[in-house]
Amino acid sequence: MIKNIVLAVVAVASVSAVALPAYAGTGIVSVFGTGDNDDQDWVASTIVDRLQEQGVNATSVENWGGLIRAYVVQEDGTEVMQFFAPGSLEQITL
Repeated sequence: MIKNIVLAVVAVASVSAVALPAYAGTGIVSVFGTGDNDDQDWVASTIVDRLQEQGVNATSVENWGGLIRAYVVQEDGTEVMQFFAPGSLEQITL
């Protein structure tokens, strides 16, 4: 049991080391990857965490035509969509 937990932690750390440099890619596929839904959910969660670290109150993200579409809760409680560039997570105005 402990061996399985240790292996899982090592696997997550390995994926982190591989997935995070993928943000430097120019295509959205390099950000979300082509793995199974669990892998893509993990990457989406990581992007949400990065946006929140930047002060963006994002609740979820998804691939949207080569950009990252984030659902963001405003100070008044309303939710809006904002778009970000893959890699830099710089906000894009459409």
